[in-house]
Amino acid sequence: MINTMNDMLCPVCGRSTDNQIDGRCRDCFLKTITLASIPLVVRTIICPVCADVKKGKRWDKLDKDFEELIHDVIVQALKINPQAHDVSTSITLTTTNPAIYRAQITVTADVKGVKAESQLVTEVRISKETCDACSRMAGGYYEAVIQIRAERRFPDKDEQQQMLELVGEVVERQYLRGDKLSFITNIQELPEGTDVYLGSNNTARQAVRTAVERFGCRYSESPSLAGKKDGKDIYRITYSLRLPRLVPGDIIRVGEDMVLVRRSGKMTTGINLESGLEFSEHTDNLKDSHKVSGVEEAGNAVVVSMEQDTVQVMHPSSFKQVTIKKPAHFTGTAGEDVRVILIEDRIFILPS
Repeated sequence: MINTMNDMLCPVCGRSTDNQIDGRCRDCFLKTITLASIPLVVRTIICPVCADVKKGKRWDKLDKDFEELIHDVIVQALKINPQAHDVSTSITLTTTNPAIYRAQITVTADVKGVKAESQLVTEVRISKETCDACSRMAGGYYEAVIQIRAERRFPDKDEQQQMLELVGEVVERQYLRGDKLSFITNIQELPEGTDVYLGSNNTARQAVRTAVERFGCRYSESPSLAGKKDGKDIYRITYSLRLPRLVPGDIIRVGEDMVLVRRSGKMTTGINLESGLEFSEHTDNLKDSHKVSGVEEAGNAVVVSMEQDTVQVMHPSSFKQVTIKKPAHFTGTAGEDVRVILIEDRIFILPS
């Protein structure tokens, strides 16, 4: 405590002072306290692969400038006198080696009404250690497999590429949200589709659910025992992801009608080629429907003439004039070319 009596002698140095702190003059009081201390060497560990920082047993994402990290490491290593108030810290860094930083530290504070200052020096040494997630990635670790398939057919290259891009989007999103195991371990291309191995089962589940919403896929999951950890069974999950049987551009027979598929998921939508009217049906009700052709097989035909309900076109191979029912979507004129499809000797005009 401060004594404000005049003409008092400091019992340590003998000097006269009108302000004593804990029975001493200001200078002698400051000699009795340690305002701040820090080890001569401070260490921090960074993953050389992803640059995450190890804090105790936990790895945290480096979300700041590297020198800011060094400042934080120094501040965390500083020990400040518990009696100090209004503490201010200034740090100056120098380095000639990317793994070693020297720091000049100035700490100022108020201790029992006296302004105190401490000059410290430390060295921050940066060690490299591969984090758990990167070690697992390098070791081929995976918790789930997504099997990209299609119902009653093989998925084409474009479909498989779209699915891989979708999985990649989900992997990146989940990683940014903090799932360190959100990575792709391996991709296997097979005759029947593609298998994607993922480090995180949670990411795999998010990916298949997104595929269901975006592409109308179906999926099933099956676990397999992969081992034990802390006495508990560890399972890997295989997700069998199946793209819809029908794809845009397919022409299917529904009863006596021919339907051009526009989209297929839980619902299948398209165009009735004869009437030109919109078609919509729950996909589960189309199990007996099958593909009879596709837009890739279409050819050109010339419109010869039109009536109110009929159109006369020239057959693309026999060149005979054929009269067909005018579909609702048709807006062409005589003399122009239209895209047509031949199915069982019947001609259908495709929508433009």
